[in-house]
Amino acid sequence: MSEQQTPGNQISAIEAQQYPAHFAARVTGKVEHRVGDGATELIPQGIEMKVDTAIASYVLSWVDPEDQQPEIVYLAKREFEHYVEVGALQVTV
Repeated sequence: MSEQQTPGNQISAIEAQQYPAHFAARVTGKVEHRVGDGATELIPQGIEMKVDTAIASYVLSWVDPEDQQPEIVYLAKREFEHYVEVGALQVTV
């Protein structure tokens, strides 16, 4: 992350975009997401997902193998990038 001077001598953080607007990823380890304000849930290992870049998060979507229903979750950019760094998510750009 880099910093930039803004009017009024304030410093704001600018997130560096690490991935394209749309790409794919595969769950290769323990990846959790929060359901609303509730508890966390695991994303099943081996899931192939589409990933779309939003302003401060990534939007992950896939079809649940058990009930064939579409799933959509959001992960903060830093949280997603942490999972990539530790090997729990494998990005396929």
